[in-house]
Amino acid sequence: MKIVALSDTHGFHKKLTIPDGDMLIHAGDFSMRAGLRDVVEFAKWFKAQPHQYKIIVAGNHDCYCEGDRQWTRDEFYPAIYLCHEEATVHGYKVFGSPYSSSIFEPSPWSFDYPKEGPRSEALWSQIPEYTDILITHGPPKGICDWVPDVHPSESNNVGDENLTFHIKRALPRVHIFGHIHEGYGAYMSPLFSTRFYNACVCNRQYKPVNPVLTFDL
Repeated sequence: MKIVALSDTHGFHKKLTIPDGDMLIHAGDFSMRAGLRDVVEFAKWFKAQPHQYKIIVAGNHDCYCEGDRQWTRDEFYPAIYLCHEEATVHGYKVFGSPYSSSIFEPSPWSFDYPKEGPRSEALWSQIPEYTDILITHGPPKGICDWVPDVHPSESNNVGDENLTFHIKRALPRVHIFGHIHEGYGAYMSPLFSTRFYNACVCNRQYKPVNPVLTFDL
């Protein structure tokens, strides 16, 4: 199974070269701040891609998707839209979530939650064991989540610590995410078997310069 993974395309999807593959996965932020027309236009493009299987989660910029979940699911069909839920795709167990911990509070964005507090644990404890493909918009703590500009008292690694903990518990085969543009790339932890892919297409300046990632599963 050849996976093609991208994230944080922020409206530049038509400018991209999308490699061939079996499964196309988008990990959120397909827009700058999605309204109805943005969702409809992107869904049309995404569904038209030739990959046999297509899966997408929303991101914090995809604001319209935070409203009517069923409308969004129907708009992307037959591509699979996952909103903190699981699906079985060609025998692979997939869990997809749009949530990401907010870098600043209060947050003006969608699908955000405070970095500290019970909501994080409540969300990520729901990742099923024996998941093959985990898709989240936000990164786990310490993995492809470094940002340069933080308060001196805070860590430059802005991912979610509870997400890291539950990845260690569930041990998905791969974890695809985005959100932190500076963290683009693949990473293999020496501590556990999951392969990590920050699939951000846009860099920190919102320029679509990073190649779409591909890998075999």
